[in-house]
Amino acid sequence: MKKTLQSSLFLTLILVSCINRKDENVNSFDNINSNIQQTNTKVNLKKQPPIFTPSEPSLPFSNAVQVGDILFLSGEIGIAEDGTGLVQGGIIPETNRIFERIKATLAHHELGLENIFKCTVMLTDMSEWQTFNEIYSGYFKPSNYPTRSAMGVNGLALGARVEIECWAYKP
Repeated sequence: MKKTLQSSLFLTLILVSCINRKDENVNSFDNINSNIQQTNTKVNLKKQPPIFTPSEPSLPFSNAVQVGDILFLSGEIGIAEDGTGLVQGGIIPETNRIFERIKATLAHHELGLENIFKCTVMLTDMSEWQTFNEIYSGYFKPSNYPTRSAMGVNGLALGARVEIECWAYKP
């Protein structure tokens, strides 16, 4: 009987505590609403749909999609300027060509490499990691390197050695 009474008392205390916290949260929410109305501040909670930038030539993906303040760039490989395939010469020309393509996509959105804050890198041969890093680091200021994930993969489109996708800040 004593244990049952203690358990009941304990449950009652928990319920009372929860009810008090619920009231505090409701009161806090009411205070926030009141403050917003008093300062005549408008809060824009309108959701914006994603903005798609089709690929050129027309392929079944977008070059970029803006969602809110973030511009998501599709993965880029080192496709030759004439579109006939990859640039020749391996990891160095492929990486340089990728950055030309990334810069062109960013320029289309009135942005530059300084707006990139995240990159994902895929390499088909991790022994080329150091060479890739030397090229990659030349495109960013050391004080402004984006966060980055990198991985070795079994294969990339068109036999590319490297692919890079990026996220950029676009208010």
